[in-house]
Amino acid sequence: MIREMGWFVRMLVALVSWARLSRSSGAGKGRMRQRALALSAGLLLVAIGMGAYTRYFRPAPSFIDAPVVPDNNAALPQSVEFEQLAKSDPVEMLHQCLVRYQREVKGFRGVLEKQECIKGKFSLREVIALSVRGDVPDPTTGKTRIEVLMKWQVGGQAVLGSEVKGTLYVEEKGGNKDSIITWRPTAPFRKEHAIDVNGPSAREASRYCIRDAGLYRGTLRTYEVWKQRKEEGILATEYLGRKPIEQAGGVECHIVKRICRSPEVDAFELGGTPDMSPETVAREGFAELTIMIDAKRWLQVGTELRRANGELIGAYYFRDIELNPAFPGETFTKDGLLKK
Repeated sequence: MIREMGWFVRMLVALVSWARLSRSSGAGKGRMRQRALALSAGLLLVAIGMGAYTRYFRPAPSFIDAPVVPDNNAALPQSVEFEQLAKSDPVEMLHQCLVRYQREVKGFRGVLEKQECIKGKFSLREVIALSVRGDVPDPTTGKTRIEVLMKWQVGGQAVLGSEVKGTLYVEEKGGNKDSIITWRPTAPFRKEHAIDVNGPSAREASRYCIRDAGLYRGTLRTYEVWKQRKEEGILATEYLGRKPIEQAGGVECHIVKRICRSPEVDAFELGGTPDMSPETVAREGFAELTIMIDAKRWLQVGTELRRANGELIGAYYFRDIELNPAFPGETFTKDGLLKK
């Protein structure tokens, strides 16, 4: 902060000196220049103040602890049993997916293809190289240290008017540094720009928080909502069969559709409270949700949200998935973000 204030003082002194020199060129023109300089100095002070506040004094983002998935260490179901769960008890099927992931997976990388309605506007197709680690709670501490790297191959949302081509998130609870670093190569200034992980800019760029970008937390979101609807006695699902899904790389999937009693909106963050205001529901509400579960690895590799009339609200597909990769050391660092 001292560095920023020192820079401001030097700039202000330079502006005042320029104003004094301008008087010699004529009183009228000098007064106009002084007013312009005073306005510029005021705007500069406001900008620096906002930057200093954002960097040093803004409140740390608040987080919602993700639900814990119980594991009684029982044997996982066989393939035939798993298929029967998909048909008769999709909530338990999802539970088994999560238990298996917790036991076997420590991270993944792959390609995410998505298209979604955000704030009433349907985005263009996005194709993203995605790497995720640390989203499963540590078995000893029960804590996560989520790391997410996203690099756009096609498309990309804009932040401050410039298209984002990469984002990096590393969970650092309890401090002001818990933010998303965005990489905007066409930005005229500040190509690397930090935004709050659950702030307005993040919410305008995606329906879901970057902390929940991975396979595990996406499945956990589905499981928690479906389990709640089951407990309420209003869960309505239909098993649509088992077939390859082209958008997920052709892997064979169990396909299950849930029909909502009334339009719903997901919370931005896993475990959060959705905005069920009439305006939001009208813009972004869905009446049907279809999930596609990889029949071999039990991963939720496809999700579609639709209105009652069949109109698409959101589509998310994972493909080319590599489980437990050996991530290079710089993957979840700024060097990894900027690396081509």
